[in-house]
Amino acid sequence: MEEQFRFGIIGSGVISEYHAQAIKAQPNGKIVAISDIVRESADKFATKYNCEVIDDWQKMITRDDIDAVCVCTPTGLHAQQSIAAAKAGKHILVEKTMAIKLKDATEMIHVARDNGVKLGVIYQKRTEEAPNIIKTAIKEGVFGKLIFGDASIKYWRNQAYYDSAEWRGTWVHEGGGSSITQGSHGIDLLLYMMGDVEKIYAKIDTVAHINIEVEDIAIAILTYKNGAYGRLQTASATNPGQGNVFDINGTLGTVVLVEDKITSWAVSDSKETLAKETITGIKGKASTAASSATEFPIEGHIIQVKNLISAVRTGEELICSGEEGRRSLQLIAALYESARRGEEVYLDELL
Repeated sequence: MEEQFRFGIIGSGVISEYHAQAIKAQPNGKIVAISDIVRESADKFATKYNCEVIDDWQKMITRDDIDAVCVCTPTGLHAQQSIAAAKAGKHILVEKTMAIKLKDATEMIHVARDNGVKLGVIYQKRTEEAPNIIKTAIKEGVFGKLIFGDASIKYWRNQAYYDSAEWRGTWVHEGGGSSITQGSHGIDLLLYMMGDVEKIYAKIDTVAHINIEVEDIAIAILTYKNGAYGRLQTASATNPGQGNVFDINGTLGTVVLVEDKITSWAVSDSKETLAKETITGIKGKASTAASSATEFPIEGHIIQVKNLISAVRTGEELICSGEEGRRSLQLIAALYESARRGEEVYLDELL
């Protein structure tokens, strides 16, 4: 029997359930301990998953019987806890977004590397079939020269969502609003398929919520390094949420991805002929995350936990490493900087 791979989890909120179930789904996965500042929440989690409660997460990460740490706390704590875990020699699986500040993400990457540990970032949409089909097709030139890569990431969160925790809707603890929280997965997936962005011009606003510091809508114009252009919209104010919609256009074809389904795929054999629809629909499970912060498929977490274990034990490449996780944060940081300045921002300015 293969040796157990042992996890400690920091944070016992909603997302920790996904990590716990994903760990339990591994033949060699074991949850050793949970740590949370709310003891009642930690006790409930420990009873459900038969693990130990450790009040101080800093003590938990020094345990010899823990191989990796899942960081499931508010975004503003991710960097501090991930860096400490890396220094303690623990592998890390941190929820999106990996940090609030770009320099903190860079430090997380360097400290993990210096201490010989793996740093994985949860972006489970990368594990879905449809975006990988599109990514491969783009790489192979199926759509020709890329012209547009658009993402509409329109979610709904009611006022009770923001009122449910003091850290929500704050710059210092959440790092932003609809772009860094609801938009993060879609932004990562856009870059995963289209490639890096060179520059961005953005505007943000708060239109549907009260007593929050951050944006609940954003719109941006993107210029990709490959020469394509794009439109990016994020929201937590559109009722009901429409989720993630991607439109990718090239000189030889167009593809539309709605959540995890390809709804249109039209290609031609030359720029002189009209692209024709050749397939419609890729099987998948539609996500309800567009209108709910607590309901979405768990399969991606299961795959990423398995991937972390394999990365440690066999050298398998991480689905989303710290370096990959930093790409979306850099675009989000540039979006906020552009909105603040009221001008176009080059991403490479932000180090």
